[in-house]
Order: sequence, then structure tokens, then C-alpha cells
Amino acid sequence: MENEINKEAYDLRVNKGILPTIDIAGHTFYVDIRMDMLRPKDDFLSKGIVFSDIGNYYDQDKRTYSIPYNPNTHEFQEPDYLNIKELPKDLIAVRFPSERLLDRIGWNRQYGFELTHGLVKNGLKLQFTAKHIPWGKTFLVDLIKSNIKTEEKLKKAVEKQQPTQIKQSKQKGRKI
Repeated sequence: MENEINKEAYDLRVNKGILPTIDIAGHTFYVDIRMDMLRPKDDFLSKGIVFSDIGNYYDQDKRTYSIPYNPNTHEFQEPDYLNIKELPKDLIAVRFPSERLLDRIGWNRQYGFELTHGLVKNGLKLQFTAKHIPWGKTFLVDLIKSNIKTEEKLKKAVEKQQPTQIKQSKQKGRKI
């Protein structure tokens, strides 16, 4: 049995121009496919979350993004992966669906599909909530361990090196 398209949600999205929203850590974002971003509802200083900036965090199998997020600035923020030695205190990890699932109608418009394409199969929602992910369930824990191990190896290598004395040549200049 096929699902019916939610007519009320369809009307709000198509005829009234209401954008879908997603709650990320208690803050509401508009799903704005035309602007390629999750745009904060009431924080005009925030750059929001730009989809093209988080492409590396997309899981094709799950059709979700899992990103580091700064709840204070309401933005995607990458930690310093090369030097990170402890779990970030000012960032959290969040997971949310792809933009195609967040705003199927906006996606269809952007890429030239019929507005109703995929709606029967996937349904139509206008409100979403991102899932908070513990850092322990991300790749960050292993990366931190690796960075700490690398730092320890470097320290040991530096400690093993003996200071070399610079020998000054007492040789006088040659005469021609």
C-alpha cells in the first residue's frame, strides 16, 4: 500500500512558501535549498550550516550528515584535527538527514524534478530534529588517541637526540 502525500504539508510548502525547519540542539534552522544551507531562524550573525561545506561529513549509506556543531555560534565548526588531544568542550556532534530528505520539494525544484517526485515513497515532513551523538561514537576518539601517540613518539625522538656541538674550523684562509 502506497503512502499518501501529506496534503496540508504540501500546501504549506508549495503554495504558502513555508520552508521546512530542523531543530539542532534547541535552535531552529530553516532548510533553504536555494541558499545551499541550514539558515538560523533568529540569529542573523550566524553563518549557519552550508551544505557544500559539510560534504565530507555525509554518509551515503545512511543518507545523513554527522557534523561537529558549535551550539553557541549556531554553526558547523571543525576542530583542529591535526592537533586535537582532547574532546572539544565547545562543540557537539549532531546527525541529521540529507537536504534531499529535509526538503524534498525544494530539492525537486532545484534539480528540475516534478514537485511530487519521491514524496509518496519518502513522505513529506516540514519539521525535523537533529540527533545529538556522543563523541565516543565518532571517529574523534581514535583520532585523539593517534594524535597523543604521535606526540609521545615525537617527544621521545627529541629526548634521544644529543645536542651536537658545532665545531669551529681553525683553518686559516688559503693563499693564492
